[in-house]
Amino acid sequence: MVSDSTLTKRVLDELRWDRSVDQSHIGVSSAHGAVILSGHVPNYPEKIAACEAAKRVKGVLAVADEIEVDLPAEWRRDDASIAERIAHVLGWGVNVPQDQVKASVRNGYVTLSGEVDWQYQRAQVLQQIRHVAGLRGLTSEIRIKPRATAVSVQNQIEEALYRHSQEEAKTVCVTVSGDAVTLSGHIAAPYQRDLVKEAAWSAPGVRHVIDNMELRQA
Repeated sequence: MVSDSTLTKRVLDELRWDRSVDQSHIGVSSAHGAVILSGHVPNYPEKIAACEAAKRVKGVLAVADEIEVDLPAEWRRDDASIAERIAHVLGWGVNVPQDQVKASVRNGYVTLSGEVDWQYQRAQVLQQIRHVAGLRGLTSEIRIKPRATAVSVQNQIEEALYRHSQEEAKTVCVTVSGDAVTLSGHIAAPYQRDLVKEAAWSAPGVRHVIDNMELRQA
């Protein structure tokens, strides 16, 4: 197990290295593999970038995001302006049929709801919306529609895992029950968790992914 002080230093170094993050206003503390990020950033994409940077660090088991978005005056927008921009993105900026995703805005915090056919569509919506000017926070309640398919979901996931990384294909166990996929076994690094889950979400009909994977200790 990496010491708290070493882990904190590693995360701080990663934040300084990442050009999309200004580390000067971000605080980092660690406790038994869990990293807590605090402080403030000038926009929502930087908040996300800081969390992703922390997850990349070896020894990080979990990240608690307590970073606040403190928008400069010139970047602030009222809720009506934010909603108008989001409507434009949903109408023209993403590959999702109109009226499948709805957004509500309150004090700069956006909640997305609705249903889409595929996980990549949900991910694309989130990726586009997070860059809307004036955004302070984003919550997704978008669901994946159930899809009837004769394809073996389990085989498709295992094949996808093998294509991405032979190591994960051998160490991750996939169990399918209805529209739910349970992932168990071991991974070697935190970034592999996202890789495996992405492969699971890519299968048709998957509405729930249960992550029971364990991080192999160095």
